[in-house]
Amino acid sequence: MDLKTDTVIKRDRNGRFGGAGAYAVCVSAKETRFTPLAEAENQLSQALQAADFVLKQAPRDGDGVPTAIVRASPGSGKSTGQRKLMAACAVAGDPRLVAFHVPTLSLAEEAAQEAAELGLAAQAIRGRSAMQPDGDGPMCAKAETVERASRLGISVRENFCEREDDEGNVTRCPHFEWCAYLGQFKDQTSHRFLATTYFKLPNPDQAKPDQRVVDETFWQGFVKPLDIEAETFRTPRANLPRAKNGPQADLLKAAKDVIGSLENGSGPMSLEYSSADYRAFAQLEREATSKIPDFAPDQDSRTQSALLDQVERNHQMSIRLAALWDMLADAKANALEKCERVRLYHKNQKPVLRVLRKKPLPHSEPLLVLDADADPEILSALGCDIIQDTELFLRPNAIIQQVHDRRMATGTLRKSPILREEWRRIVTREVLRDRLGPNSGVLVGASKRVVQAFFEDAGYSFEGMTPAQANEVMLNTDLHGASWTWFGGRSLGINRYEQYSCAVVIGREEIPIHELEDKGRALWGDTAEDPLQLVEEDLAGQRILPEEEIPFEMTDGSAKGVKVPCHPDRRIRRLQAQAREAASRQIIERLRLARAVEPKRVIIGCNIPLPGLPVDALVSWQDLCVPRLESAVITGLIDNENFGLTYAELSRAAPKVFETEEAVKHFLRRNPVKKALFQQLKAGMTQSMKKRAFSLEHIKNNALSAHLKSLLSV
Repeated sequence: MDLKTDTVIKRDRNGRFGGAGAYAVCVSAKETRFTPLAEAENQLSQALQAADFVLKQAPRDGDGVPTAIVRASPGSGKSTGQRKLMAACAVAGDPRLVAFHVPTLSLAEEAAQEAAELGLAAQAIRGRSAMQPDGDGPMCAKAETVERASRLGISVRENFCEREDDEGNVTRCPHFEWCAYLGQFKDQTSHRFLATTYFKLPNPDQAKPDQRVVDETFWQGFVKPLDIEAETFRTPRANLPRAKNGPQADLLKAAKDVIGSLENGSGPMSLEYSSADYRAFAQLEREATSKIPDFAPDQDSRTQSALLDQVERNHQMSIRLAALWDMLADAKANALEKCERVRLYHKNQKPVLRVLRKKPLPHSEPLLVLDADADPEILSALGCDIIQDTELFLRPNAIIQQVHDRRMATGTLRKSPILREEWRRIVTREVLRDRLGPNSGVLVGASKRVVQAFFEDAGYSFEGMTPAQANEVMLNTDLHGASWTWFGGRSLGINRYEQYSCAVVIGREEIPIHELEDKGRALWGDTAEDPLQLVEEDLAGQRILPEEEIPFEMTDGSAKGVKVPCHPDRRIRRLQAQAREAASRQIIERLRLARAVEPKRVIIGCNIPLPGLPVDALVSWQDLCVPRLESAVITGLIDNENFGLTYAELSRAAPKVFETEEAVKHFLRRNPVKKALFQQLKAGMTQSMKKRAFSLEHIKNNALSAHLKSLLSV
């Protein structure tokens, strides 16, 4: 594509103005330092061995969790390499117990099987609510009740499974003897494989690991906001005794003052209360917590559920209220001008206080993080003591095209059926290209809500389905001839698409500014001498990210850039990159590009540069779109076993392109060039195969694939 050296708005192939796209910049992007594929296995092995060595030597009495990071490209073999290393260590007599966390239970089972084949004593651990392997109900008969109690910090083992009193009397759950959940811990295996969800939970039994491995990202599970309605904050606490009426009156006055300061913009730090005052209020909130009921393992589920009902709401709210006062106490103790971890917003026209905090890491064992997108600054904020950080990037074997003049926001894609129809046509073109070639598959990725909109466009209804059921439909249905997935956990660690020939990413994941900043507040808020740089509202009350010039890493080394919305705070920008750039790359890397034998195709439908993916061609949105006639023919070939090149067949096969036969005729009368193309297609296909209707198999068997691809510009 011919890019001018100025920043004027570009015209598309039809001469119409498009969005402001890529332009020449003074300095090209920093070139990614790729490791040659022939050297990758050896270098990765050395990195994993070095990480293992430093973790074994790491002191256990430091301030943070000793952590080694191996940032290797998806598909580099880091997970398999680590399992091989663990197997070698076990053969050498290494007695360590290892907990290995992966994104999902299904991946844990795959990893455990592979580890067992390597000779490890390995087992996949299922959570209480997971279904038993034979599908006969959940692993724990009281799963729902137990999980409610666990969220309140109530000891599960003692209160719901088995308890021994001071005299040696043992009470047990009625399901104890045949409990599938407890049964999986009877065999003490040295290597356990678990879903990452369980990384933030206590150890499931008495066997404490010597080391943990987390494959892929995990930090998001430790950063969640706590919301408190302002009215609740001002309301008297029901569970405080009369003796506390005086302190409670002081607390309620302080609560009113805090809300007022947030509403008028002065903030709680402007109030006269001391850190000790705020800390005392936090302690008073804890005293208002409902007493934990007298649970016993031999109670039935109904009794235990009723006991939980008594305490649940009050207990959770007391924890939130205490956390709020603790945040204010910490900020006051550090003499900060404002408390960044507490803010006020409105929901349904009601004022709500939001408390932003990070949960402490529940485990202190040395930690190995295997994640291509791991960010040391984010992990350090969680409490990881980074003692080693190794990078290893592999060059993708792919031809990468990227739209340079559209951002494709999620909201725009969801609201525009026309835009989705254009993308449908692009997807079917790539499907046709694949079927006329390797016929190995096309993967399409977008935000989950956008993917669902495409399915609904095609007539699917998810009414009455649970989210899990809807997910299964979308993940396991070929729509327009392609497989579909979405940004986030569903794109991590999966190998099912590694043979596919093409990946299409539609749009990007963009976290709203307030949500992005809330995560930043939780991780780094109230850091003395380093306040967060937050985005202020403009005169219209809008919060808009400033734009920054970001260069594309081009395969040919040319210097091209584009304006991209970037958060002004360097730390929050890291969170933005995790959610936006890294999420797009993770979908693309499901094709395992580095180890592909033949170059694969990648279409990035958003103009935000992605690190580590050098671009071969920047294309305008208009140039990427599929013309009307070509789209109708492609749709007919993809969706029909037998397809004829007639006006009636075109409108029948592609009603979203041509609603009627007359619409086809009218279009061709007005477009002589397209009419000539139609005649060429008709003559080339029908005369060569002596058929009026044909299929893709007919075309391939008659060696007409190249001819068809040429005519349709596929």
